[in-house]
Amino acid sequence: MEKTQIVHTREQLKAISDPLRVQLLVLLIEKEYTGQQLSEILEIPRSKVHYHLKALEKVNFIQLIREEVKGGTVQKFYRAVALSFLPGIELFPYADEISQANRMALIKTIDRVKERVFNAPSKAFFEDDKFGTSMIQAEVNLTKDQFEKITNKINELFDEIILMEKENKSNLNTRMYYLGSFGFEITNAFFRE
Repeated sequence: MEKTQIVHTREQLKAISDPLRVQLLVLLIEKEYTGQQLSEILEIPRSKVHYHLKALEKVNFIQLIREEVKGGTVQKFYRAVALSFLPGIELFPYADEISQANRMALIKTIDRVKERVFNAPSKAFFEDDKFGTSMIQAEVNLTKDQFEKITNKINELFDEIILMEKENKSNLNTRMYYLGSFGFEITNAFFRE
């Protein structure tokens, strides 16, 4: 799976402007699923899921990973082709559509974070007289260049984390952690008067 796929066409951009497709894509970034499994998770008809899976497959955001025959039925497992999707420079005339697609992706990602918080074990939030979580929020005035510098450092850190995770595949002393990062421009600060 690639780290990032660039969105080059307006057709691709429209495909991820749909909230349900973004929700499917977020799930398929995490792991492979069949249409039936996605239908059960999202509690929507399988035919609706398959329609949107085909739309995502058509624009090369997901791919068929494997097929299994179970009880005479062929189960198709899909997976996202990348961990994130970013608009290419050629799409900038469609700024409103890009904004809507990115907004939907962020909302669906935050929904998944909320699910993880509710399903995490109690020890994730307090263990052995020390906190087992990392929570950071900030509202700061920065130049665009400074924001880009911070974003690049965060991306470098995540690259380092991915390498650590690969090195730890056979280490039995590891635990699974969820890490995330969000950053975007706002108009009104809540942390200040």
